[in-house]
Amino acid sequence: MRKFAYLLIVHEYTYVLEILLKCLDDERNDIFLHIDRKTKQFPVEKCKKLVTRSNLIIVPGVSVFWGGYSQIEAEMLLLETAVRKQHYQYYHLLSGSDLPLASQNNIHSFFDENEGKEFIRFQEAEFKYADRIKYYYFGQKFNARRKNKPAGLAEKIVKVSCAFQRIIGVDRNKNISFQKGTNWFSITDEFARYIVSKRDWVKSVFKYTFCADELFLQTILINSKFIDNLYHPVFDNDKKAIMRYIDWERGNPYTFRKEDFDDLIHSGMLFARKFSENTDKDIVDLIYHHVNV
Repeated sequence: MRKFAYLLIVHEYTYVLEILLKCLDDERNDIFLHIDRKTKQFPVEKCKKLVTRSNLIIVPGVSVFWGGYSQIEAEMLLLETAVRKQHYQYYHLLSGSDLPLASQNNIHSFFDENEGKEFIRFQEAEFKYADRIKYYYFGQKFNARRKNKPAGLAEKIVKVSCAFQRIIGVDRNKNISFQKGTNWFSITDEFARYIVSKRDWVKSVFKYTFCADELFLQTILINSKFIDNLYHPVFDNDKKAIMRYIDWERGNPYTFRKEDFDDLIHSGMLFARKFSENTDKDIVDLIYHHVNV
């Protein structure tokens, strides 16, 4: 039986995660769960009880910090663990705030029909983020995102460091073609194994790069033969490139509500993020019943 590997990056146990696990629980799926090491008292046994038909594999977690290499490290650990287990038809990266918008039968049928295609989204044709890859961003775990707060000491130090590197002409990685896009993906077994084989290169290029989780997969792909296998080969930030409904116009990203239900299920997408029971539990239940009819 050909199977999917669902790769989940989570940092807390929520009702949304419960529903996600239930929606993915299918004998044709294995679920790999990366739990942020900073998370305390995560109920792993409770997760295992929710999954009765899939194999649930807990991946040793790293402490994930926004904007840092740790996000790539978590994705690489998930991919490495999955490819060691077996050859999967597709590898799908999701967060604990995601939900499928279609049944597993429909999702499997879609990827059967598009077998061999890589579902990776590119923001735009021109790469405009050279500052992310030219300079060294040290102390990444202290340089966390702060919403509506003044810059902290670590952020100020990073800013001064980059200014100094600019003055002295630091320009690392200047011989590599880079691209940017969404970090969530659905990829083939061949490409997943290729990414894993590039671990040392990925670390050398991206370890001290800023927000590199939005760069590394796209950069690997455009510099490989897999560029010819894109499902959506246009670099226009279209959500159908990854078949995920993510709304950046109304939020950062927007958290879906009950009134968005019709829009979601008629979007043609297979997955969506994000959801929160604290914002609207009803939409989570509506999605669950829709995909399990």
